[in-house]
Formats: sequence, structure tokens, C-alpha cells
Amino acid sequence: MATDPAKPFDHDFTVGPSRDRFRLDVFIKSMFPSLSRTKAQLRISEGRVTVNGFPRPANWRVLAGDRVSLHYPPPDLASAEAGRHIPLDIIYEDDDLAVVNKPPGLVVHPVGRHRHDTLLNALYWRYRDLLPEGESVTLANRLDQHTSGIVLAVKNIRAKRIIQEGFERREMGKTYFALCHGLIRDDKGEIDLPIGRDPDESDHCRMAIRLGGDGKPSRTLYRVEERFAAGFTLVGLKPVTGRQHQLRLHLSAIGHPLVADPRYGGGDRLELRGLDGGSVKLERHALHAFELTFRHPGDRRNMRLAAPLASDLLEVIEWLRKETNRNISPNR
Repeated sequence: MATDPAKPFDHDFTVGPSRDRFRLDVFIKSMFPSLSRTKAQLRISEGRVTVNGFPRPANWRVLAGDRVSLHYPPPDLASAEAGRHIPLDIIYEDDDLAVVNKPPGLVVHPVGRHRHDTLLNALYWRYRDLLPEGESVTLANRLDQHTSGIVLAVKNIRAKRIIQEGFERREMGKTYFALCHGLIRDDKGEIDLPIGRDPDESDHCRMAIRLGGDGKPSRTLYRVEERFAAGFTLVGLKPVTGRQHQLRLHLSAIGHPLVADPRYGGGDRLELRGLDGGSVKLERHALHAFELTFRHPGDRRNMRLAAPLASDLLEVIEWLRKETNRNISPNR
């Protein structure tokens, strides 16, 4: 039965002992990893969040055993219809999950001017007549607009709760591929630098390394996959924590910013020319969410799903391999 677009659907959670005394906004954020804390506070201010049936402020402390509900309107018909023409590269799907290889440039959530041209709109359309009444597709992880790769969507409240608990226990494994400037010396290592908001308010989305106790602990494991003679490194990244812009900022902090990442020092775009006159370019930051490992919320089997590299990034990597094989000297 299709969800009636005139009716809201609720997400109900019972506060567990591990979240006793959490602030309400922090609790909501912990249950919805794709929802920023600012968005959680907005939902609370709109009266969409109740604790034991009563609206509470964002700084309310929930207690173990409390019932917290998020009253969320489903997409309207226009929002679902808008997703009709957005193609989806489905890697895996069943009654609980849908796993998508997101192309670069596609926004995941409706926001700002992107209200009807997002990944979520496309998922609304695909599953509009397949989900039971009261259920809707939501995203378990999120990617920046220009990051390509794997996105996990869940189709029901039970699966959402189990997947989120897996995130909280750090049972979810993520692997990214990044092309960065310069030749990383060590074959593998760890970047352990705290992250917080950049005090420069001219860019409200920018994060910064914040030493001295006012940043949140942030850890990234890395392994060099390939080094290229043109002066670039392809590196595999495993975030241990999940801070905003963590991978981009950590690479920049060690002196190897992500290619074509203007916010953190990687330049506006990449354009390379070979000695034979061939060229290649990349006009978005070179980050791809490659692999996701988790336990299935239904039968609890181990899942390992991978998203092939987006064609634009793959083209750059293949060009660099070719130029490296020609023994082009590094151009730094």
C-alpha cells in the first residue's frame, strides 16, 4: 500500500542506557546520522519532537526508558513525482534496504534550492507504491553533493533502528578513495586531529583543526593505493569517527589536500596535459565512498558492498597511470 501523502509518519525510539542524560538534539542526531545537529534542533523548534508525548526544548535531558518521537511529514506528491526522471544505480536492494551508487553532483537531501532534484526524491519515486502505510525511505549515511559513491537507504523503522545501533557501536565500516596532491611518504598511517567549526564566520560550512580542547576527537586511517609520477597519490581512507568534512580536512592538515577541493586548499579544478598533447580534467573534489560493511538488520548476515569509481575520477586515475608508465617527472 502506498503511503498517504496527507498523513505524517512517526519515528519512535526508546532511550537506552547508553544514551541516558543525552541532550534531546544530540539524541535525535544520534538516531539519524544523515541529519545534522542544526537540522535536529530545527525539527525540535518546529514542535516535531516529543518526549513521552510532550514537546521539549533542544537542551532537554532524556532519560533511559523515555519514549522519543519524531513526527515527520512524508514527501508530498510533487516531491515524489520530481524523482521520476532521476536515474538510480542500485547496487543492492531487499525489503529492508536499498544501496545506491550516487553520482557526483547529485544532492542527497532536499535543501535550499535543491527541493525536487535529490537522491531522496528519486528513492521516494522508486518506492512510492511498495512500502506499507506509515513507512518511508530515509538515508542512513550522507555524502556531500560532489562526493560520489555508496549511500545506504533504509525502508522501515525497525531496520533504521538496527542500522543506527550498528553505527553507534561502530560496527559499520566505510572505505573511501581519495586522490590528493603530492606524494604521501608513508604507506599507511593514522591522522588523529580534533575538528570543530572554523571561527571564520565568512564560510559557515567550513570546519577546522581545533587544538586546545575545543575540537571533537577525529581519527582517520589511511593506506596508500598508488603514487603517480605527476605528483599525486591515490589513498584509501577509513574514518574511525564521522565529523563533517573529516576526510577532506585531515588530508589538508597533513599537507596533501584533496584534488579539486577549493574549501581546503586543493584548487578549484584539476586539468592535466601530457607530453603527447592528451589532457584530462576534474571539476569536483576527488572523493569517492567506495565500500560499506555492516550487518543486515534482518538476518544479521555480514554485508560488504562496493560502488565502482565514478567515470570522471576513474578517467583521471587511468590518465595518471598512463603518464606514470611513461616516466613523466613529478610536477609539483
